[in-house]
Amino acid sequence: MQQAESVRTTYDSLMERTRQLVQRMEETEAFVPSEEQYAVLHLTVEADGQEGGDRDLSRAQIGVRRFVTVIAQIVSGWGGQLIEASHQSYTAIFPMSEADAVGRSCLCGVQIVQAIDAVVNPSLAEEGIPFRFRGGVGVSMGRVYSFHTGLSLPANSLYYGEAMTSAVEYANMTDGQVIVDKVVKEHFERSGSEYQVQFVPYRYHEWVGYRFHIG
Repeated sequence: MQQAESVRTTYDSLMERTRQLVQRMEETEAFVPSEEQYAVLHLTVEADGQEGGDRDLSRAQIGVRRFVTVIAQIVSGWGGQLIEASHQSYTAIFPMSEADAVGRSCLCGVQIVQAIDAVVNPSLAEEGIPFRFRGGVGVSMGRVYSFHTGLSLPANSLYYGEAMTSAVEYANMTDGQVIVDKVVKEHFERSGSEYQVQFVPYRYHEWVGYRFHIG
């Protein structure tokens, strides 16, 4: 009975605070939403390995932290911004207003895939950490909408747009490869990129993309 009363009191209190918060909200906020063109990179990742017990969880945490640190560094190094991250997915944006954003996003994806196999996984194996990461990368481009919440947690900015949805779908199509959409392919063809690249058609159900290969 006491617990039920506590739950009811908490519920009522939060509802009242919610009403007050909404009433205080002004329509003219200092935060301005934005709509910009981005190249969007999405990484869908899986971690093979067993955890159990405090020791294994601590070692698994080392693996996760190392993986995230490497991904963040590579994205930043290619001029991107990591905007979303969870245990199984990472999204980065590259402003089209900056030079060769599409090329850099694709190269970033290639390096992420290579770094997982050549650097992260071998380092974990050497230390006996029971984690092995694998994942696929999808790259798309288009409008991305950004809304600023004014919060530090859970997120200061929220992003959405068709380019983000497409990047996620293409990342989910593959394991260990970079899949790009038709818009990215055509952008490369129009821009006359200095990179020697190949686009190999890749179909997964109704989704058709292109495997990105660089010479």
